[in-house]
Amino acid sequence: MKVKFKAIYLFFGLIILFNCAKMNEPISVGGSLNIEHRFEVSGYARDISVTDSYLYIAEDQAGYTIYDLNTNKMISHHESFIMETDPIMFENVRAISVFEDENLLFVYDQYGSPASVFGFDMTDKTNPTYLFYNSGNTGSIVQLESDVSLGGGVDLYWTSGVFFNFSSSDNSWVGSNAFAFQNSVKGFDIDASNIYLAAEQLGFHIVNKSNGDIISTTDTDGEALNIKIVDHYMVVALRQAGFAVYDISSASNPNFVCQKETNEYIYTIDIENENMVLGSHSGGVYLYEISDITNPVLVGNLNSDKIGYTYKAVLHNNKIYASTRQGVYEIGID
Repeated sequence: MKVKFKAIYLFFGLIILFNCAKMNEPISVGGSLNIEHRFEVSGYARDISVTDSYLYIAEDQAGYTIYDLNTNKMISHHESFIMETDPIMFENVRAISVFEDENLLFVYDQYGSPASVFGFDMTDKTNPTYLFYNSGNTGSIVQLESDVSLGGGVDLYWTSGVFFNFSSSDNSWVGSNAFAFQNSVKGFDIDASNIYLAAEQLGFHIVNKSNGDIISTTDTDGEALNIKIVDHYMVVALRQAGFAVYDISSASNPNFVCQKETNEYIYTIDIENENMVLGSHSGGVYLYEISDITNPVLVGNLNSDKIGYTYKAVLHNNKIYASTRQGVYEIGID
């Protein structure tokens, strides 16, 4: 009889356990993700920039590295460079962005003297040539991006502290401007008219791109850290609260669509076609299928036990590139 009662107690205990679990909180699953290659690094891979043929890695105290994606071979590794006649050692390379059409590479050294964004001509990728540096509003850059400029050359965007910064450059630094906000801003995305800014505990701002005026501010469940735009929808990384989707057809009145929780904190988002990847430090990467952006579906997860503590995840040509403390992982999507 005692054995029978123990079995009954165990049965009801399991029912209670499963009923208490969050059904919207995904379990850790490999799903359709397969590690295809690991690019070795000397430091921590804090940031990456990926093109069709090359991988650029910001390696924190170890400088930066360029890999050939066709051969998976290292092209060059740089812990220092020559500025005028003095060798400059990188201290902590925390962000990197490349614009290959103009052969321009931007490298952010957070603890340099002073903290600066350095521009390089990378026509010769084995030995990029130093061009210029900028140290305005560069004390603590969160996100650094480059894009084609309508006036020629390249536009550069970055957030640091309470500032959203923007500049143009070709082979020289043209100068920069900034929009200032009351509180610090983190990750961002841009379209033709607006800037979309994650603002931590304040939620997110939608900002007029031409004058920096805030069109709307929307509170969120968790701390808003990163943003990606898909058509007239916006996905927001909410750190401890997973991520949320908003309809931004009206910039002055964004509408909440849905929110998904995850096992671990979410820090970065990237989207390509019908795939969305989330970067989570100890949670590794989460892959969602977003053919219906109003209902993202989890299809795979590789946690830090498999790929290491993850700083950022990027989608390119139907592959995930995860920058971690163990290197950069190329992950195939079946």
